[in-house]
Amino acid sequence: MKSSLLLKSAVSISALTLATAVISCSQNHRVGSLIAEEQPVMSKMDVNKYPVSKLVCDPMGEPGEDPRSNAGLKAELYWLEANQPNASSSGDLIARGHKSSRDLFVSVLNTPTRMFDMGFNNDLGEPVKTDAGAMLIERFAIRFTSVLRLAPTQEEGDYELALLSDDGATLRLRDENGVYQSVVDNDGEHETRFGCGVQIVNLKRDTEKLMQVDYYQGPRYHIALVAMMRKVQRNEDGTVKQDSSCGARGNELWFNPSNQEPKSAYQDLLARGWQPLSKENYTLANEASFNPCKDGVEPRMSNIRVGEVLSDGFILQWETDIPATSQVVVMGGDLAESRTTVSDNVLRKSHSVRVTGLSSGTSYGAQALSISDTYGKTLAPPMSVRTAD
Repeated sequence: MKSSLLLKSAVSISALTLATAVISCSQNHRVGSLIAEEQPVMSKMDVNKYPVSKLVCDPMGEPGEDPRSNAGLKAELYWLEANQPNASSSGDLIARGHKSSRDLFVSVLNTPTRMFDMGFNNDLGEPVKTDAGAMLIERFAIRFTSVLRLAPTQEEGDYELALLSDDGATLRLRDENGVYQSVVDNDGEHETRFGCGVQIVNLKRDTEKLMQVDYYQGPRYHIALVAMMRKVQRNEDGTVKQDSSCGARGNELWFNPSNQEPKSAYQDLLARGWQPLSKENYTLANEASFNPCKDGVEPRMSNIRVGEVLSDGFILQWETDIPATSQVVVMGGDLAESRTTVSDNVLRKSHSVRVTGLSSGTSYGAQALSISDTYGKTLAPPMSVRTAD
């Protein structure tokens, strides 16, 4: 299953307890006259850390396979309620906004100007909403964190950074004293604008700089966020040659908002040495142990069936062609949002998950979920299960 867009939650489930029944799939092997039980193989990554129903992948870039499990950016989502005054900058909205209990994972910051009235999508294809259930299309901010580094093909040297954004965005790097210093300030409410950096950043092959990018979405109609960099270009006297497009703005200046096709102004940036930061420029900071939006080998499911129906739940069973974990995503019925059962993180081919804590005589949607040891995710199509009266 390809990830579309990416969020984590430590939501406490009190009214609903979703428990995974551990079914032993061990096999016995005879060694001489002794019987030895095979030890269960555990997943290298805790699949409970980022529940798929709380996961949003790549709202600011295109998902794709990356061999590094720690590639990308981790983010926090903030929004304003309808009764709150509008914000005018990312800093203002983050300071006054409501922080989501979920987290975002992003591979790159490369979203050309486009219409933004569809909202985010999580890994289940559902629109991402506030914790109160409202779809987010305006009046929100995202704070991205990552480690900036050179891609293998980039040369060492002095670089300048820039943000092409609608609305505002800022980029800060942490200095040797642990203080985040502003490098690019393109904040505020405006059309797609090319904001140039005010500091030169020296990058060597082993340089790693903690980075924070704040993005602000004001009115709903357009969205853009492209983080860019280029080798510093200098005048004959050694001073930095400022790009002629610094500060230029326009929703149709850089890209066609309908299809994201680049226009001549953006092509000219590329011709002058600017390039969007690639996936190889980002590494997750230590707070995120792995990127749950990476694409690994996806297990193939078969024989998905309801094993038993109970008054407070049901048992769902299935098989996979490779060892994988066992979870069930439950939705509908009297649930306010989708829930994912807790996995024991054991890799197996035969799966049996018992879901409990549901209301009797109620129909729910259920999806079997298995994640391989390389974090390839397979989510079965939803099936309807009605609990016993």
